[in-house]
Amino acid sequence: MAAESPQPQSIHSRIAALNLGHVGRAPTTPAPIDSETLSRPRPLPRSQTANLPATLSNGHIIHDAIGNEPNSLTHSPVLPPPSITRTGQKKLPPPALPPRRLSSQPSPALPPRRSSAAVQRRDSSESISSTISTISAISVGPDGTTRTPGSRTPSIDAGRKLAPTFDQSTLPPLPPKRTPQQVDRRYHDIERSRIGLMPTKSSPNVTTTKVEGPPTLPSRSPHQPPQTTVWKESAGATRRLPQERPPAMPARSALSFGMNKSDETSTTNGGNGCTVGTEASTGAPPPLPLSSKPDLSKLLATKPKLAAPSQSPSQPVSAACLCCRDFSAPDNHAAKFPRESVPSIEWLANQLVAPFTSPTDQARVIFAWLHHNIAYDVVAFCNDAVMPSTPANTLATGLAVCEGYAGLFTAIASNVGLESLVVGGHGKGAGFSPLQPGQPIPAEYSTHAWNAVKINNGEWKLVDPCWGAGSVCLRDQKYNKRFATRHFTMDNNEFGLRHFPTNKSLFHRVDGRQQIPWEEYIMGPSGSAATTPVQVYEGVAEEEGIAEAKVLPSTYHIPVSAKGTVHFQFEKVCGHWDPIRNGPGKPYPYVMRIHNGDGKGGDEIRVFNTNGSVWWLDVENGSLGKKGQTVGIYNIQRLGGEDARGVSVEDCRNAMGRKGWSGGALAAWELV
Repeated sequence: MAAESPQPQSIHSRIAALNLGHVGRAPTTPAPIDSETLSRPRPLPRSQTANLPATLSNGHIIHDAIGNEPNSLTHSPVLPPPSITRTGQKKLPPPALPPRRLSSQPSPALPPRRSSAAVQRRDSSESISSTISTISAISVGPDGTTRTPGSRTPSIDAGRKLAPTFDQSTLPPLPPKRTPQQVDRRYHDIERSRIGLMPTKSSPNVTTTKVEGPPTLPSRSPHQPPQTTVWKESAGATRRLPQERPPAMPARSALSFGMNKSDETSTTNGGNGCTVGTEASTGAPPPLPLSSKPDLSKLLATKPKLAAPSQSPSQPVSAACLCCRDFSAPDNHAAKFPRESVPSIEWLANQLVAPFTSPTDQARVIFAWLHHNIAYDVVAFCNDAVMPSTPANTLATGLAVCEGYAGLFTAIASNVGLESLVVGGHGKGAGFSPLQPGQPIPAEYSTHAWNAVKINNGEWKLVDPCWGAGSVCLRDQKYNKRFATRHFTMDNNEFGLRHFPTNKSLFHRVDGRQQIPWEEYIMGPSGSAATTPVQVYEGVAEEEGIAEAKVLPSTYHIPVSAKGTVHFQFEKVCGHWDPIRNGPGKPYPYVMRIHNGDGKGGDEIRVFNTNGSVWWLDVENGSLGKKGQTVGIYNIQRLGGEDARGVSVEDCRNAMGRKGWSGGALAAWELV
């Protein structure tokens, strides 16, 4: 059917049509309305929709309008623009509407509606949900419109298509299953294909080499038949020659060659040119080369010698008593290793204990080495500048305080398997002052360090290598190097009189008491702060084997107002201590120096009685002197210009007042 031709329009009609685009303000002439147009209902104007998403601010919608929803309909349509008629202008009819095209074809049928079950059958991210928007109670606005952001419109799902329904009938059929005969045949075919490989040709650029066989062996020399008896004729007579023998092999050992055997005669075997000894003819083995044998005695002289047991069989009681044990072997061995030549602690430990198998001797040699090589750091101690140190630092500097001595002792002992501990606590050493009458007992505090080492029979022994190496004079700030062995040999009970460990399990007492209280220790054996222990000079007591704890009276102050006599007494460290075997020699005689009572005459000298083990003397209380004076015990080392060792008591008494004497102080008291 041909399209109808458009109706002609005038210029005024075209201008009016153009003016319609000016927001309804331009003057226009209403077009004539025919009856067909009036019969139709005029459609209401639609507002434009904007498919804009809602703006979110902190997860909430800023305004109530939903971008996917159309604007609400207005019931007041926009009025047409007013018509303005100019003066002298004729009213023109509106342009005619184009005629409606008539079509004889029927309208196309609508597509079938999809069922909701078919749409929602797949649970995946690509499945299509229903196009019906869900409306919740909180998404309904005041005007009745929905404002759910998740609602969907048919326009969104218009381009989606559902996957076709899976139908197993459309799948291709499976191949038929092979029979066992076919499987076996296939297996044999594969095996045959592996055996018979097709030959391949190499690249023409590769040269082929011919593999030759192994080289032929040289031909063996013809076998010589054994020589038999040869008959030779000489001067008409037939003579039978002896059968020749192969040359004899040298019977001399290979060890004998090059062993400076210039004094041995040798012969040369002409058959092989080797030099053999004359002993080869006998067939006996050659003698050992004694001239080049190392001297075993010279080799052992360069090694540490194993010391014999410290005690001889004639000294059975000394095995358990350290005071009379002979430590000369470990003491002498410790002096052979000066600190400057020691490369490391491990080397020093092995060298020190190598000759000794007894744990007691091993501990003693370490104790003696510290005396010979480590000095007390008096400068740091007196200036309160003591710094923590390590065993390696102590070995390198040769200076230490009590902690350095104890740390190096344990470090050396641990390297050779000795069980040793560093014990910290209080020590009544340099700077300690006994409590005065009325002075309160201080709280427990620590000032010193020493060692606990396990010796023979698994016994824990308390030793003090710091005090055993020497003593400090605070007045002169000097260190007096002196080997005080009593700090190694005294028993743990006597050791505890001047040492109080912080760890109460390290007393190791031998009297059965596990520990003693701090008050008993700080006040002394008397148990009273008003009493001060007697002043015992360690130099003489150590050298002569006098027990410091057995000097009487045990208190420093002696009242002169009391009536009666004062008993003075001291004894050896143990009953079987021999001054000749264990000490420097025969004992000195001992005297008491007493000031004259009236203070006008000279001092009075009284000689102590002795039985070889104990020394005693009784003095009247009024004969000791006046208050403030001191009395003391001295040993007479020189009497009349001669050595006084071994002088008897009677000879000493007869010499007093007639010969001059000199000696050392053992103990002192003050008269009060």
